[in-house]
Amino acid sequence: RHNIEAALMCEAPIEALEALQRAGSLPPSVLATVGFGGLDEGHKDLWEHIKKVVSQTVPRPLVRWAALYHDVGKVKCFSRKSGEVTFHGHEALSAKLFHRESQLLGFSLEDRQHVRFLVEHLGHIEAYESGWTDSAVRRVHKLGANYFDDLVDLARADITTKHQDKRERHYRRLAELKARAEALAAADAVVPPLPTGLGDVLCVELALAPGPELGALMARLRAAVEAGQLPRQAAPSVYVAWVKAPGA
Repeated sequence: RHNIEAALMCEAPIEALEALQRAGSLPPSVLATVGFGGLDEGHKDLWEHIKKVVSQTVPRPLVRWAALYHDVGKVKCFSRKSGEVTFHGHEALSAKLFHRESQLLGFSLEDRQHVRFLVEHLGHIEAYESGWTDSAVRRVHKLGANYFDDLVDLARADITTKHQDKRERHYRRLAELKARAEALAAADAVVPPLPTGLGDVLCVELALAPGPELGALMARLRAAVEAGQLPRQAAPSVYVAWVKAPGA
């Protein structure tokens, strides 16, 4: 593992990986990508793509390991049955291959799970489009959990086209996903001043009907909480007592 990680993290990872490849010192599933693909086969040269993605990935060891393995499953998932080149299920197989070989490479359980998660779930991040709903963004952010930033960074590196406009669109799309996810998480983390269901309790206790009067009362209660006159998220009885108190 040490020699491979040194190659992944050096200043010239492409050349270092090529040296390991020539020496046969890379894991079997990685070596299997060498010579797979190219213009004559209707899809990109997989080994060239992997090396380039590694070189473009943020220099964090586990993210670069994920870059090394992110497409190795394509060798066995390659198909032309539909008339087009497809690699259905390659993310799951790539993750499985890493898991198998990482045990021989001496990864800790924590690091193994980290890299496997990145490889297996990269596609969820790369599927993002601007038309996604907030709920969809929340779901993928929750799925990524503590690995979300690593997933976005890995996805950002997973483009090797020479067309600058395509690269810029790719970068903007992922930056938008990250910004939306962070904004939604920040908004969701804000605890509302009043407990859920307080309006129903006030209607019963004060014989009110839903409408402007109740809305104005709820606004007064929120203002009182923000002013420190009432506690945040207390039991409904606290707010009812405050409303009923003389001079409230």
